Amino acid sequence: MTLPAALYCLALDETAAATHAALRDRGVDSILLKGAGLARRLGVERTYGDVDLLVDPARFTTAEEALGDLGYRVEIPGARPDDWAHWHERLWRAPSPGGLAVDLHRGFHGVGDPAAFWAALWADAEPMPLAGRTVAVPSAAAAALLVALHAAHPGGSPRPRTDLDLAVRVFDAGTWWAAAALAGATGATRTFAFGLRLTPAGGELARRLALPTATSALHRLLHGQGAPAAYQLARAAELPATRDRLAYLARRLAPSPAAMRHSRAIARRGRSGLALAYLLRFARAGWQVSRAIPEYRRAARLARRPSGD
Repeated sequence: MTLPAALYCLALDETAAATHAALRDRGVDSILLKGAGLARRLGVERTYGDVDLLVDPARFTTAEEALGDLGYRVEIPGARPDDWAHWHERLWRAPSPGGLAVDLHRGFHGVGDPAAFWAALWADAEPMPLAGRTVAVPSAAAAALLVALHAAHPGGSPRPRTDLDLAVRVFDAGTWWAAAALAGATGATRTFAFGLRLTPAGGELARRLALPTATSALHRLLHGQGAPAAYQLARAAELPATRDRLAYLARRLAPSPAAMRHSRAIARRGRSGLALAYLLRFARAGWQVSRAIPEYRRAARLARRPSGD
């Protein structure tokens, strides 16, 4: 690890410990999902770029209010909750030089039951000293689950798959069996299995764990460089009711004015600029849908085929 990277990670560790303590003082428990905790689990020097803190979904609003009172600033002021690409997290900036990133989580990629996820991780969370304080980190089994889920939703980074290869070597069979049980208890089995099968060693582990081979169009598009519009169709298809699907697509089509101003320079040029930004977005969406529908259907057909081990 280079000296600048090491110093940056130390600053993130201080931010993680300070934020964890500040939330606890406000009556909100939290768990450091990755960062220094995962590095120690894997036994490696590992760089990271932000702080990921999980809180009880029922306390998420309270946690956000606490961060606001403490001088943290949300990445998109005035945005609607559904403006965020990932419903389960919200990006905040710490009141420190550089405004280090703090992702506040109420769930995780591929988790179907956020409340059960929090309860399971909190029940087995372990204390870890960090930057002169103590933070809560996931158990070994929960860390194994998180590594596999992150590999399934890598966000364009090669790091999650590298972490998975290392985790398969580091964690013993009992830990992986416990991780599989956690996945089942939190509605994450399909994503857990898909994530493991992204590497040869993980695929062999998935076979030994007797994990299901079924996947989804969403997973296929994530790892086949699918167009964003096709991914959004797949995400909508996984929602339980037609009303929910239509509402999700409408929100993706028309984000709040705050989100538009954050992402488009033209939207910051008064009302006329904002109106033009929406018109351009609608026109682009109409063009993209013609390609997204067949791409989604193709991914859905592939998802119905049993995957090999």
